[in-house]
Amino acid sequence: MTPPSPAGGAPARRLAEPRSRLQFLPGVGPERARHFERLELFTVEDLLRHYPRAWLDARRFVAIEGLAPGTLLTVRGRVRQAAALRTRGGRTDFSLTLEDGTGRLGCYFFGQGFLARTLKVGVDVVVSGEVDAHERTMLNPMFEVLEGDVAELLHVGRLVPVHALTRGLSARLMRRAVRAALEDCADQVPDPLPAAVAAAHGFPSLGASLRAIHFPADEAERSRARERLAFEELFVLQSVLECRRGLVAAAGRRAPRAGSGALVERAVRGLPWPLTDDQRRALEEITADLVGPHAMHRLLLGDVGSGKTVVALLAALHVVEGGHRVAFMAPTEILARQHGATLRRLAAPVGVPIEVVTGSTPAAERRALEARLREAEPRVVVGTHALLEDKLAIPDLGLAIVDEQHRFGVRQRATLTSKGAVPDLLVLTATPIPRTLTLAWFGDLDVSRLAARPAGRGRLVTRVTGEEKFPQVLEFLARELDAGRQAYIVLPSIEESGRPDVRAAEAEFRRLRALPSLKRHALELLHGRLKADEKRRIMEGFASGAVAALVTTTVIEVGVDVANATLMIVESAERFGLTQLHQLRGRVGRGPHRSVCVLVAGPTAGALARERLAVLANSEDGFAIAEQDLRLRGPGEPWGTRQSGLPRLKLADLSRDETLLEDARRDARAVLAGDARLDAPEHAVLKRTLLDRYREALEMLVAG
Repeated sequence: MTPPSPAGGAPARRLAEPRSRLQFLPGVGPERARHFERLELFTVEDLLRHYPRAWLDARRFVAIEGLAPGTLLTVRGRVRQAAALRTRGGRTDFSLTLEDGTGRLGCYFFGQGFLARTLKVGVDVVVSGEVDAHERTMLNPMFEVLEGDVAELLHVGRLVPVHALTRGLSARLMRRAVRAALEDCADQVPDPLPAAVAAAHGFPSLGASLRAIHFPADEAERSRARERLAFEELFVLQSVLECRRGLVAAAGRRAPRAGSGALVERAVRGLPWPLTDDQRRALEEITADLVGPHAMHRLLLGDVGSGKTVVALLAALHVVEGGHRVAFMAPTEILARQHGATLRRLAAPVGVPIEVVTGSTPAAERRALEARLREAEPRVVVGTHALLEDKLAIPDLGLAIVDEQHRFGVRQRATLTSKGAVPDLLVLTATPIPRTLTLAWFGDLDVSRLAARPAGRGRLVTRVTGEEKFPQVLEFLARELDAGRQAYIVLPSIEESGRPDVRAAEAEFRRLRALPSLKRHALELLHGRLKADEKRRIMEGFASGAVAALVTTTVIEVGVDVANATLMIVESAERFGLTQLHQLRGRVGRGPHRSVCVLVAGPTAGALARERLAVLANSEDGFAIAEQDLRLRGPGEPWGTRQSGLPRLKLADLSRDETLLEDARRDARAVLAGDARLDAPEHAVLKRTLLDRYREALEMLVAG
């Protein structure tokens, strides 16, 4: 039964609740709800968490006579003339004239003839927009009929929220729906931030913050709401990661998996160069994990060329000596085979078998490998996603090594580790990661860092030039190839996109191969769309020296290790991020010879783009470059692929919220330290939030 209104008249409208479907929100209904669903907005709470992406400052009211072009201004006036206008193309526009006692202002709305039903002569209206200097007209201004006090305005005369929209949803409809949701249940939205944590920071309530983020009274109120909501995002993220860390530690495992270290010592003596101090320190940290009481969960964060593969091999040898198997997973078949060849070479002095299996491994060869895996002999298995297949059993898996982790998500990592009884996990990445991103996306892992390059490698020089100097670059390429060296020519795309300022790999390959100075050298085209056999043939030819130069895309970004390659040319270099360019140039300078990386800016690259590229010419510190890239480009989705199963950040900005992240991490650790399974009543909403939103990342918590 619907309750009567307080006045005893018409029944009171039933208020929506945070978990109510959006179709029940006033002004939405089933048909409009389907448009909201395209934005993944299904409930009223989803809508309240659909934060604005910007705010238009339309608070400056002026008289019509005071209007000046070039500034967003707001005018209050009365409609004196109004007309719907049919254009020759069949479109219906709308025109009106406002008057406020100081002058008249024309407003023209393209394709909005329906406004004639609302903006009639005699109606008081507020409009916000920029006035045309000559016509004294605003085109498509924001507007609102004034029915009460200007303080109640929603679409004009205030900090106007700009939300992400989709087909079928207008900005006005979105704002009306958000306001209805705020009026109904802003104060009923469950708050995952424990009251004690919020109080310690002096944060406003969640309801007040939701109102202020959508419709702030001023910049200070908006800023405080953003800080509170961004902190909540980071706190929830750190709680997910801290839960994972704690649950893995609590799971325990069998006896320590490391051997005596004799195998590692023999392998180190057989290396072509001594270990760096960074490598020794990282190996000590890994060894301590391997002999500890809990499963290792460690990230080996290595700058380009710092020798992380060697450290990974030595960790694997510790586990092999302890009598266990090791799985080494790479993101691509090229990289898996490259790792296989490198590990076989480095492990040769100790005679440890290195197996390689990929998606293209023939069935007979795979069956033979499975038979060998059933034998008692410990060994290392290198592969791609094929190692994730349930049918490929890896008995007694003691260590899982995942290279270039950013290509995989939480789900794949969990699948691989499920093949052993809580195996040790070592995650590798050669992508220098800023500290904030490391905390945000790898907070469940301990971190070891490698920065120094091993001895015995030649000097690497980086030069930035423009398209006008490209003929000289090609002359230098020819001289390097004539001297018996090898080279990469990297382009941002495979096929031409119709943009004359951006070259593509296929067209550039045809052009370079036809140049007289390069005709005597073997050039090959390599990109991700080639079949696996073709990619393998080309890479084997390049590794053997039969192929002199590769015209390629970023498929060679990681893992390709050819010591004789001394030149990298990156065309349209301004289209790459600094970290990606640093990663690419790491493919040269891996042998004893002097190497050069030439970054060629495209013809439309401006001074700012060249200045950004100059950062690489002035620094070889990948971590410093990554910090610069974070400031210039923002965090985006981490390394191109969001970590599956972890929270998506909406308001938190990892390029500027480092202090907020540190606070959130400290508070999340304190909460989980005192209540590991979040069973306390004051943590009930946080636990429900984690299980509702991030169940995939917390399978062990669900199982417990």
